[in-house]
Amino acid sequence: MKKVRKLFITGLSILIPLVVTISIIAWFVLKLDSLFRTPVQAITGKSFMGLGLVLTAILIFITGFLATNYIGKRIISKMENAVLAIPIANVIYTSIKQLRDTLFYQKKRKAFKSAVLIEYPSKGIYTIGFITSAAPAVVEGVVKKKLLSIFVPTTPNPTSGMFVMIPKNDITYLRMSVDTAIKLIVSGGILSPDYSGKLDAYENNIIDSHKKEEKGD
Repeated sequence: MKKVRKLFITGLSILIPLVVTISIIAWFVLKLDSLFRTPVQAITGKSFMGLGLVLTAILIFITGFLATNYIGKRIISKMENAVLAIPIANVIYTSIKQLRDTLFYQKKRKAFKSAVLIEYPSKGIYTIGFITSAAPAVVEGVVKKKLLSIFVPTTPNPTSGMFVMIPKNDITYLRMSVDTAIKLIVSGGILSPDYSGKLDAYENNIIDSHKKEEKGD
């Protein structure tokens, strides 16, 4: 009986991540496919499975082609200006574009500078967050404190979470790499690192500069 139970648990532990991963990919593919397939189906009355993916890929290549020549850049620029002229759409578009630039184009910077420990959402409860930048000066001017912008991700989806601004004195830097911290969060604490953490030069510089600032205060 114990052997059967062990085999069942082992098989379940292997299948769960595979099934969840495949399900998420399948959901995304179907959503992407329906983006163009649905209107085509409404016009023609026929369903063409996979047509949405093909048209999406074509649209991506056409956009890439336009973005690499002068006329295409002018067209894209006018489209962007049209979106920016819409009150609510301009905020959403600008935010997404800034996030894209941070993640893909600013190679010398990292979206997450360092993993830190903060008391959130209340005193006595500790959670891991990631420093994204210094807090806006206008906010620091109001609270009269040095603040850091912290992204607090959720488990198991670290792409969603909360944005908070924490006083620098209330932040504890962790000797843990950003990648390791993300794995810890995604696993809900199951993949807990049992070492001080190997940091790259970038993360070490962040922590060292923070300590120098504390000594200078």
